[in-house]
Amino acid sequence: KTDPGPRGVYLKDYDDIVKNSMRGPDGWKFDTNDWWVEEHGLIMPAPEFPMAAGRYVVTGGRDVTTVLSILEDGSWKLEPGAVLY
Repeated sequence: KTDPGPRGVYLKDYDDIVKNSMRGPDGWKFDTNDWWVEEHGLIMPAPEFPMAAGRYVVTGGRDVTTVLSILEDGSWKLEPGAVLY
């Protein structure tokens, strides 16, 4: 899957989506009934849940970048040293 972060549009720039026929900057279709706002105020396509089993590199712009492991049964864990805020 592609990380949707770079595809986002700031809430303050919502009018840009409207002016662009309800499309994001790289062409994703904005669905008024199914969308997501991430912690920095970016409007993005809604993520798919449940997440597929696998290992994902994650960071919240904090001091630690770590790996999130999603197991086949849906449980998850972060590598040692990561802290949830």
